[in-house]
Amino acid sequence: MHDGDVSLPLLPVCRNKNGHVGPCLQDPSHPGTCTVHGSEFWSSYRLNITEVNPLGSSFRLLDVTMQAIIKPDPPEGLVVEPIPLAPRRLHVSWKYPSSWPKEPHFQLRFRLQYRPVIHRSWSVVETVNLSEVITDAFAGLEHVVQVSAKDFLDAGNWSEWSAEARATPVTDPATAMSEETTTDPNLESLAEEPSQAPNPEPINRSDPLEKTAVLVSLGIFAFFVLAAVLVITILIW
Repeated sequence: MHDGDVSLPLLPVCRNKNGHVGPCLQDPSHPGTCTVHGSEFWSSYRLNITEVNPLGSSFRLLDVTMQAIIKPDPPEGLVVEPIPLAPRRLHVSWKYPSSWPKEPHFQLRFRLQYRPVIHRSWSVVETVNLSEVITDAFAGLEHVVQVSAKDFLDAGNWSEWSAEARATPVTDPATAMSEETTTDPNLESLAEEPSQAPNPEPINRSDPLEKTAVLVSLGIFAFFVLAAVLVITILIW
């Protein structure tokens, strides 16, 4: 204690619902915090924080329910990968935080946020699995992804977001082919103005229907001529 400093360290004490009293251990590097070891998830505790100085002492009681304040550490091992032949999809996987109990009744659920790096707004999805497939990614654009965790029964708070992971979906084959076609110099030459040189082949402007009508007319005329010849022949004989 330095001269002129009238405050003394805090004396935090914890008591559970069964009346067991134990210390709340302080971290010298964080004088305003303490840790209760061996706490139980579905239990309530009363913290007695007493401050003592030469002028007297004061205390404060704080009732705490563990499931109401629990906050997991961020998920670990986040990996984002493109999916072959799927220009709108990214496969995302992660692991439980190493500090979380590996027990069946202590499950976590997760939320995933992602966006193209050139955009500001996030898309968010929730899942209980350790992997997720993003189905509305933008082909050919790099995406940034993060994941956070919360107790499966919705107790407590969401964890902080994990470190970022990035990946780029594969390029849409149709788009790539379209871009290649647009920039092909051989195809660009075909778009030049048509040649002004005369075409040596004659232009056939006749209409197929017109040809058919002429043929029908000639057939009818030949029929009448033949009929007239037959009539004259019969009359002569």
